[in-house]
Formats: sequence, structure tokens, C-alpha cells
Amino acid sequence: MKDLKILWRLFCYSASYWKRFLVLLSVALFGVVIEVAKPLPFKIVLDNVLTSQPLPTFITQFFGNDALFLSKEQLLWWSIGLAVLLAVGSALVSLFVANMTISLAQRLVYDFSLDLFHKLQQLSLSYYGRNKIGDLLQRVNADVYVVYFVVAQIALPVITSLVCLGAMFYIMAQLNATLALIAAAVVPLLGISLLFFSKLMTETTDRQYKTQGELMAFMQQTLSAIKVVQGFAREQFMQKKLAERAAEFGNAYKIANQVSLGYGQLSALITALAAAVLLGFGAQNVLSGKLTIGNLFIFLGYLTSLYTLVNSLTLAVGTSIMLGARGRRVFEILDSDEIIAEKPNARPLVATHGEISFENVSFGYENELGEPRTILRDISFRVLPGQVTALVGATGAGKTTLVSLLSRFYDPWAGRILIDGIDIQNIKLNSLRENISLVLQEPFLFPVCIADNIAFGRPGASREEIIEVAKLAQAHEFISRLPEGYETVISEGGASLSGGERQRISIARAMLKNAPIIIFDEPTSALDAHTEANIFKALSTLMTGKTTFIISHRLSTIQRADQIITLKDGQIVERGTHESLLSEGKVYANLYKHQHIAAM
Repeated sequence: MKDLKILWRLFCYSASYWKRFLVLLSVALFGVVIEVAKPLPFKIVLDNVLTSQPLPTFITQFFGNDALFLSKEQLLWWSIGLAVLLAVGSALVSLFVANMTISLAQRLVYDFSLDLFHKLQQLSLSYYGRNKIGDLLQRVNADVYVVYFVVAQIALPVITSLVCLGAMFYIMAQLNATLALIAAAVVPLLGISLLFFSKLMTETTDRQYKTQGELMAFMQQTLSAIKVVQGFAREQFMQKKLAERAAEFGNAYKIANQVSLGYGQLSALITALAAAVLLGFGAQNVLSGKLTIGNLFIFLGYLTSLYTLVNSLTLAVGTSIMLGARGRRVFEILDSDEIIAEKPNARPLVATHGEISFENVSFGYENELGEPRTILRDISFRVLPGQVTALVGATGAGKTTLVSLLSRFYDPWAGRILIDGIDIQNIKLNSLRENISLVLQEPFLFPVCIADNIAFGRPGASREEIIEVAKLAQAHEFISRLPEGYETVISEGGASLSGGERQRISIARAMLKNAPIIIFDEPTSALDAHTEANIFKALSTLMTGKTTFIISHRLSTIQRADQIITLKDGQIVERGTHESLLSEGKVYANLYKHQHIAAM
């Protein structure tokens, strides 16, 4: 039942191109007429040229009384011409249907992948925390082809095959009802074999695509962490793990194909047995004079087509089971409600002053089993416009999670966050994020030129503006030394640059965006003290009049913050200035003391 629902949804999606599909179906049905008519020229030759059977009714209707005066030689040439015409017409129709099917199906795949990618961009970071990127890529790049198969291997073949079978059975019943019933007996037998194999095919196909997704995810994770793998000399270990996962996928693939092959062979055996019985009874009818040789040829011709059509239907059934497994993987994404929802009456954030309030905010994550784990508990504080707020605390205290809530990468479990007195859930999402500049601890750079990376938040920026912020971020000097300067294309993940260089480009990107709210999450962790001092000197100008959050383990960088918030176990344990917190001698003072000692 679940597979039928998936197939129905895929078919409904395909129906968005119903005009093209109807044209395609009309041409394909014309091809069915040609296929049904193909044996007729041979029947005429066998019955009316080589023997003296009465002419078929359709010939006398087509030629009128003149048909009675056709010589056998004329009838032979007329039959040969009709056979050639039907063959050429069948080839042209098949070529047209194949090309149009590919064109339509590829368009569907293109639109389907865009819809899937659009949905993935809407999902919250919690979703990505529980799903492997490699598996998601497998769904976007491969599993989206389910709509292709719905059109090319299910909808079109099933409709044309059923129509063709119906026409053939009708003609065979007119010629000999007993033989037609023998031919039709193959259908319930194939249905029984399908019932026997369907559950097994579903289970093995599910397993195949699950292990394939896990294999893709493992490869993506390994290549993403190649520096760690090589640094710890764990290539052989990862190779062994890959071999194990590849073996699991190979075994699942083999079993799924064995089951599918078993079903196909059983179907072929049933069809072949029916063909043998049909041939025997047909020959007896010819010997007894109940059937002409030409009519027997039609039965035999249709028998060959019947085998092809039944195989087509069998393939469609097997494909539908496969599509059920792959379609579920796609619709799991499209049906996910883990999106950062935007209220219908949400409004843009304009004339931002930058006053921010956290009111009794609590939040946590769910693991793969759906079990909640609280990270932040009842967080409340206020940031005045233009203030610099520093967040400190041990690793895992919830600092990055806290600022992630401000950009609505997640929504809090409880409480609310306000900007200028407006709940951020009442603000249009794009508008909210356009007013926030981010510098992340792990800066991500795109595989495009450096200028485009810096201008990512403001694509219309001039080259002069890009160079200006690069100088402020202490990046202009090393960029100028690169072979193509600002036009140098960065390798994937920024691997061609050092960590400090990537971080400086990331800082320049945030500077150029020039948003009224700025979040620095360990912005200078990969920089030396001298470069850090120069950058923060430039940043002090950028931060003037802007509401700024700084997360840093280097407490020297946050001493001038207007307020410092200390987090411990997801709760605020201290809040104040550098001097006031030192005088209290509690958590912040202890952190500062140990860091100061370590630096000596």
C-alpha cells in the first residue's frame, strides 16, 4: 500500500506535464495500432495469395468491388508494400516516442531535483545533524530519477501494453475463442508469481538503496577528512572500512538482483509454457480446418508480441517496487517538517537598531533515535544597540548554539528572541539573515575566485570595495601574491589556502556585507597574535554602531566588550564587564587566570 501511494504521488508529479504526456501517449497508441496490424500482410499472403481463402472484410471495404478483381500477383505486391509501410511507420513512431520520452523524463528529473534541493536548503541544521551528507547527495543526484522511470518504464509502457494486449486478445477471440483463452491464462499465473515475489523484492530493494546511501556517506566523510586520515596514517584502516561497506552494498545488490531475476525467469517460464500449449492447440485447429494458416500466423505473431508485452508489464512491476524504495527516500525529504517555518504574516526587518533580547530561551538537539538532549536552559539577557557582547565558557557550554538561534538556524524549544522588540519568528527569514554578518570558526569557501568569495554576501560590490575590506582583514597582501590575484579560483573547501588565509577571507566577507548585527564565532582562532591585533583594530571601526557578538577562547580579544556572558552547562552563570567579573573571582576569573598562566 505504501508503494502504491509513492507511485501515485510520483505519477501526480509527472502529470504536471500532462499536455506533453498526452501527445506522447497519442503517438505511442498510434504505434500500438501499427504493431497490431503488422501480421496482417503475412496473413493475406498465406491465405489469399498462396491459397484461395476469401479476402478479409477490411480489404473489400477498403477497395470496394474492385478487390474481387485483384490478381494474386497484385495482392502480393500490395501486401509487401503494406508490410514495408508498417515496418517504416513502426520505426519512425518508436524513434519519436523514445526521443520525446527522454526529453519529457529529463525535464521531470530536472524540476524534481530543483524542488528537492530547494527543500534541503529550507531544512534546519537539526535535520543535517541526523542525516549524512553523502546519503542526501545520493538522493538528490540518483534517487530523483524515480520520476524518469515513472514515465519511461511504468506509465507509458503499462498503458500501451494494456491497450495492445486488449486489441490482440479481441482479435484472437474473433478468430478462435479457445486459443484466446489459452493465451489469456498467462495473466493470472503472472499475478500469482508477483504476489509471491513482491514482498521479498521490496525488502531486498530497500536494503540495497540503504547500503548504497551509507557507502556514499562514508566516502564523502572520508574524503572530507582526508587531511586527518593522512595525518594519522589511517589510509589502510579507512580502506578496510570502505571495503566492508562496499561488500555490504555488493551483497545487498546481488540479493536484490537475484530476487528480481528469479521473478523474471518465472514469468518467462510461465509465458513459454503458455506459448507451447497455444502452438499445439493452434496446429490441431489448422489440421481440422477450424483455423487458416494465416490466422495461425497471426496467433504466433501475437504470441511473440504477447511475450514482449508481458515482459514489459513484468519490468514495470519490478520497477514500481524499486521506485517505492527510492521514492520513499526522496519524499522523506520533501515531507520533512523540520523547516524553519515562516509565518504568513511575517514582515521584513527594516531600520534595524540592533537591540536584542533573549527571554527564557531553552533549546537542545535530538539524536538519531529522537531522544532530546538539552543544551541551553532558561537563557535571558538583553543587548543594547551597538553593544559588543562576548560569550565565554568551556567547550560544549552552548555558545555557538546560542548565536545560531539568533540567525534561526534552529528555533528554541521554549522562550523567544526579539530584535528591536519584534519576535524573530515574526520576521521574514531572508530579511533576518540579511541583517546579520557571520564569521564562523571553520570558514567555508566556495570553489570560485577569491573576489566572488568575498562578495558572496553582497554580489554587487565593486572591486574597489572588495580590495578595501581585504586590506582591513589583512588579506590583500597574500591575495596579491597569488598567480591570478583576486581572480584566483580556490580549490574545493579552500584546501589551497592555509587556515589563517581562509579565515581572513571569511572576515573580509563579513566586513563587506556590513550588516547591523555581527556574529564572530572564534574569528581569529587560526591567526597569530600580531595579525589578530591588526584585524581587531580594523574590526573596531566596523563594529562601531553595530550590535556584535564575539565567541572566543582567547579572552584577551574580548576584554573591551560591553558585557561578557559566561555560560556553563547551558546556563548563564555570570554577566558583567571584564573588570567586574575578574573582581568577582568566579568562573570567568578562573578561566582568565588559567589562560594567562598558560600564555606565560
